[in-house]
Amino acid sequence: MDFRILRRMAHFLAVAEEGHFGRAAARLGLSQPPLSAQIQALEAELGVRLLERTRKGARPTREGEALLPGIRRLAEDAKQIEALARELRAGRQLPMALACVTSALFDFLPPLVRALRDAQPDAAMAVQEMDTADAVEALRRGEVDFALARLDRDRLPLRVLPLGKDALVAALPEGHALLAGAGPLPLAALAREPLMLLPRSISPAYFDRQISACRAAGFEPMPVREVSSAMAQLAFVAAGLGVALVSSGMAVLRPPGVAFRELAGPVESVGVALVWNSERETDASRLAVRVARQVFPQSGQPPPA
Repeated sequence: MDFRILRRMAHFLAVAEEGHFGRAAARLGLSQPPLSAQIQALEAELGVRLLERTRKGARPTREGEALLPGIRRLAEDAKQIEALARELRAGRQLPMALACVTSALFDFLPPLVRALRDAQPDAAMAVQEMDTADAVEALRRGEVDFALARLDRDRLPLRVLPLGKDALVAALPEGHALLAGAGPLPLAALAREPLMLLPRSISPAYFDRQISACRAAGFEPMPVREVSSAMAQLAFVAAGLGVALVSSGMAVLRPPGVAFRELAGPVESVGVALVWNSERETDASRLAVRVARQVFPQSGQPPPA
């Protein structure tokens, strides 16, 4: 593989994001002619035109737009490699790559990372935010040592260590009528509200648990809007486009325009679990399992039925 293509892709990404060759050149620390030459070389290598000039600057062509998501992923991967290299240069010896779902970033990830640092001060740690489906694939391919994800049982060769129970809360736009009153909110009160849901493909168990909870409360969610991430759920709620059922861990964010109400029951969700690949165990994954059992007193208890 000619790794020069990666640098040229980074140059294309800069122009696409800046919308202007001059601004992209300044961002990259280049003059404009070499940048233009790099883009032309990339177009020749890929066999498609990537950018078109406009009166205000430049914008991706249809082909360029189609390639942008993959190039952005490569850029994120490169950042992770650079971060790990910095850790190793700083004298850290044990490479440790982990993935974490958004809803575990604030309540499960920090205590685990702190405990791992205490147990292995020379660990070179790289953390990536992923949804459960992507984390599962990364574990299968051996791209991460372990993950904090929402899985309810072992899916061999993936092993699951539940880290504790989790409850759903209602995320409502500020000023919503359901914010009136005291005490937990019955889930059935959301029966006539448009519900923001993550796609089932992101985390089947998490999605199914929410749908089952709604049905147990006597209603089918209507009309369902699917959004791409937990952060998008909260943004859409803040915009008044609907309501959402989210992990209680997301409530600590307190985003503007969103208020949270505890649900009566409580309504249990698929909890966060430490997940690792038993066919690709590493020193890092074995350490994580041992440390997680110490940090989370409820770890190892079976998930709710």
